[in-house]
Amino acid sequence: MVARKWMFCWIIMLGLLTACGTIPGESGSSVVPLLQTVRSPQDVLTSFIDNWKSGNYAQMYAALSPQSQAEYTLPVFQKIYEDSMAQIQPSDITFTLQETRIQGASAAVIYDLTFVSPVFGQIEDPNRTMRFIQIPSGWGVAWTSMDIVNGMAAGSRVEVRSRRPQRANILDRNGRLLVEQGGTIIALYGSQDLMPGGVDACLDLLARVFKRRRFDLQQYFSGFNTETIFYLGEIDAETDAVEGANLDSICGVRRDPRTTRRYVGYGGSVHVTGYIGYITPDELTRLAPKGYRAGDIVGKSGIEQAYEETLAGQAEQILQVISPSNVVLRELGGKEGIDAQSVRLTIDRDLQMAAAQAMADAYNYAAGNWAAPERSPGAGLVAIDVKTGGILAMVSWPFFDPGVFNPDTPALAQNTTLIADLSADTRLPFTNRTTQQQYFPGSTFKIITIAAASEENLMTEPTFYCGLTWEGQQFGDTIPVRSDWRRMELPESPFSQPAGDITMPQALAASCNPFFYEMGARLFLERGPNSLSGYARQMGLGTITGIGVLPEVAGVIPVPNSVEAGINEAIGQGGVQVTILQMARMVAAIANDGTLYTPYLVQQVGGEEGTAPTFQATPRPAGELDLSAETMNVLHEGMCMVVADTSIGTASFVFNSDPVIASYTACGKTGTAQSGRIEPYGWFVAYAPADDPQIAVAAMVEFSREGSETAAPIIRRVLDTYFRAEQAPFPEWWNTNSYVPLEIREGETGG
Repeated sequence: MVARKWMFCWIIMLGLLTACGTIPGESGSSVVPLLQTVRSPQDVLTSFIDNWKSGNYAQMYAALSPQSQAEYTLPVFQKIYEDSMAQIQPSDITFTLQETRIQGASAAVIYDLTFVSPVFGQIEDPNRTMRFIQIPSGWGVAWTSMDIVNGMAAGSRVEVRSRRPQRANILDRNGRLLVEQGGTIIALYGSQDLMPGGVDACLDLLARVFKRRRFDLQQYFSGFNTETIFYLGEIDAETDAVEGANLDSICGVRRDPRTTRRYVGYGGSVHVTGYIGYITPDELTRLAPKGYRAGDIVGKSGIEQAYEETLAGQAEQILQVISPSNVVLRELGGKEGIDAQSVRLTIDRDLQMAAAQAMADAYNYAAGNWAAPERSPGAGLVAIDVKTGGILAMVSWPFFDPGVFNPDTPALAQNTTLIADLSADTRLPFTNRTTQQQYFPGSTFKIITIAAASEENLMTEPTFYCGLTWEGQQFGDTIPVRSDWRRMELPESPFSQPAGDITMPQALAASCNPFFYEMGARLFLERGPNSLSGYARQMGLGTITGIGVLPEVAGVIPVPNSVEAGINEAIGQGGVQVTILQMARMVAAIANDGTLYTPYLVQQVGGEEGTAPTFQATPRPAGELDLSAETMNVLHEGMCMVVADTSIGTASFVFNSDPVIASYTACGKTGTAQSGRIEPYGWFVAYAPADDPQIAVAAMVEFSREGSETAAPIIRRVLDTYFRAEQAPFPEWWNTNSYVPLEIREGETGG
């Protein structure tokens, strides 16, 4: 009997040892193969939470008992966790074991758990119980939804209930609205058969009111039957007050007002202000730690994006467990909201809208000429305060109505089509041409070349003869003959004859190519390859301006490796490329006698309705031009002669011809650059007034005509607005179908 008891005990011990490890032989080696070690309930819970932290839901599911797996499939199990974690957004999960109770084939582990959330901080969930049942391989989790959050009964959910403050406004430098939350927008509808003034007259009116290309509107109209009532576009109440009578008498519109986020000018400042739309998955990944949720509205570009958290504020959030019947079972945590703050820009709204209107009107008026759809795809303009660096206006054409991206629009189907068209538009309407594109500057670069020539004392004679051709073999130029731009002028043009004997300021005023060919060669040979590029960099080219809130390219200022390259770069060709913003900043520095400011767009954050601002900008000098007083006088005199000297000034006819002679005195420089196509880039840069400069402007018109013929009349409109002067009409020849190509030969440039 005793022997049988000992035998029974030995069998029990052998079974336990087989389950728990190996049986050592006499030498300590295993002599009996054993099964895997059985993990304790505590070990299973630890592994379960480790897998939870890493998002390994399949391994978590594998730890469940067969009964729990029969009740919940893996996809259902995983979705319950993912939905809950999307609300809590934990960056870590920690726990502390308290007690383990084993009763026969069941066990319970009591523990405290903490969710660490970037949004809600530490969420304590104490005295949780995870239950287990014994299974052949050890212990399986008898899972319920309370293993996610204590008190989360079956069918309940974790939910964040939030209240986001009203999005704040974007204002101009004088506190006037550029973007208004809760503004009134009026959707316009019409039928081509019911337009009292006729379809053509309505197209003309809408092109002006919407600041859109008439050609695009005409294409849009053609997609509807003439009797169909269709969506025309949107205006605000201010525009309706001014244009309402015309819209009724010409287009016969039907109005449908609504309250929304209103963008003044229907895209006239969109490349500055940006627009809003639904948050994307990528944006949610980045912004979720800051309390953003799926379905939120966020800024997509411009100030809307750069100042998203300022304009949106921070939502008040409460993390709750909600029953299937929408009863709050438990509050897990909360976060106080932060009020939204308005952003005040340096932009002058009147000037911005005048610049946008001038650009839109120019492209519509010259649609049969240089602005034909198959020719010029776009243009850009920047106006800057010469005494601070604050941006007064920034326009990139074509622009677009930012309202089409607002999800609250009732014209969703039409806007979806418009967005698709914008995305496919080869004119690149989403690109800000003033900061994101770089161009050959052509003759506007002669400002840098003449500054370098003056500083290096290269002109030792009182005058230089400016003929129609120049031969530079004595300097090592391999091009036999280079031409002045006047050689390309028609015989009846006042600029078809040689400029003759000229001083250094007159060389700039006349944009004399031979003078700059020679200065480029001599700078390279006598002062070294780095000479001209050094002056260009000193004047702010070849590097980003630091405007900050907008994407920006740096341009290219190469070091020439030959005389030919030195000559080409002296006239703004070769490898030289600049941005419109860089040129505006450079001209502003000349206007203020040498301070190169970092341009900026944001003047103030907050501070409206009697509250203290949280940010106020101050001008930030980025450097000095470090040019002598003599050189600065050459630049001022030459640039002012460009506009004032009616005999040689290349832009004098824009400001000093009938029917409207400018009542202010501007100074500037024209440019006509090779573009890779027969149609050149047309440039004009200017500052005004001459005696006390306040504003600098740069504009470039892609694939057009000479800068004096295209960019300068647009800038004239902007300066007329700034100085409250009588507005000059655009040139009559723009409104003809007689475009004459202007081919600039290699190694030369226009005026």
